[in-house]
Amino acid sequence: MRQLGAVLASVACVATFARPTLAQEVPAQPRVLPSNAPHYVKSVEVPGLNLRFLDFRFDEEAFATLEKGGSHPVGRRPWVLARLLTRLAPFNCAGKTVPVGPSILILHPSRGGAGPTLELRYIDMREVFVDLNVIAEPPPGKAYCVVPADFRRVETSVPRLEVTLAEGQASADAKKGTIDIVAHFGDRESRLTLVRR
Repeated sequence: MRQLGAVLASVACVATFARPTLAQEVPAQPRVLPSNAPHYVKSVEVPGLNLRFLDFRFDEEAFATLEKGGSHPVGRRPWVLARLLTRLAPFNCAGKTVPVGPSILILHPSRGGAGPTLELRYIDMREVFVDLNVIAEPPPGKAYCVVPADFRRVETSVPRLEVTLAEGQASADAKKGTIDIVAHFGDRESRLTLVRR
């Protein structure tokens, strides 16, 4: 019986060391990223507001589907454009309060003849930008405001999404000024205005 155990142990040892490793048998395949995969997580800031976004590559067909309807799968669902962090005081958006804390800017596709919309929504910070190689689908949350996404053509075209923050002047309606969130994608641009409180 001892000889049988020794023989089995020897066979197992030879099989273990003689067998090529999995890495030798199957060459490692490079990870293939989607064609619109971002290069960077970018951050922009003004006093009281921080915004982060992924620089996705502009795709004309996906954007056309999002804007007017069509068959492109990415253009038929909402996109998370940016994650906002309101720090010092609430803002107003289309007459509604955006409290201090996290929110996301969502671009909803055209539905039933109505154009695309922009929404600011509360989120749990851990539930966005989980996979940085895909355009995030928004998690559920309370909508702070929803406004038409009025994309207009502009002279400059950018190959990847750019989101900027532009401080506006104080007016009778906004004694403390405004902040425009400007989404520039390809040769289109849309703005969402936040009013300081």
